[in-house]
Amino acid sequence: MSKKSTKNNGYAQLELYISNGNFTSKITEEPTIKQFEKVIGEKTILVAQCVLNTEEHFPCRYTKDGTPRKQRREYINLDNEDYDGKKIDYVEKDPAWSGADNEWLYCLAYDKHIVKIGQTIGDLKSRYQSYSCGTFRAMKIGNCSTTNFIVSECNYLAVRLGMEVEIYGIPVPKKEVKTNRFGRTKMCVLSLVRDQETMLTQTFKTTYSHKPFLCVQEGK
Repeated sequence: MSKKSTKNNGYAQLELYISNGNFTSKITEEPTIKQFEKVIGEKTILVAQCVLNTEEHFPCRYTKDGTPRKQRREYINLDNEDYDGKKIDYVEKDPAWSGADNEWLYCLAYDKHIVKIGQTIGDLKSRYQSYSCGTFRAMKIGNCSTTNFIVSECNYLAVRLGMEVEIYGIPVPKKEVKTNRFGRTKMCVLSLVRDQETMLTQTFKTTYSHKPFLCVQEGK
């Protein structure tokens, strides 16, 4: 990723996190997953790892007669620093990655050091598929959020720097309440994950006197 490309796409905000080919904050100064687990009194689940979007990690798929499928993945061109497509993607490390029975809190970690806390009302796989769509190409046409773009670019840089980029999940069980309204009765699902993200982030801030490096947006 070149600095020129960043400026041309109007995202000077990315420079708050990346400068001169490195992070603007020392990642090793962030707490580790194990340290934070002791603070919150709960275990996390290693659900996925971020890797380069290459054929090595995502092999080409073939039809029964041995020919490549028509819908083929576009791989990153590592020889082109101005490549603007999908640079990274995620591989499952635990079936919970695509589990939809819970809402999820998650910690994004570089070499086990926490850089982001977040949440999703759906499965983690879908949330990170959304992150990985945060490309320069999508930014040019205004088709992705700033958060997705920044997280994707930072994850890409971390991988290129040789760091392990991992996602750790904390399940938030769905709760139902019997609701009577409009002449009908229904078991309605209550969402608790947004409030619990705030609780988790506040615990992090209280313990370490700052929020995680990549908390571009913070739950309220």
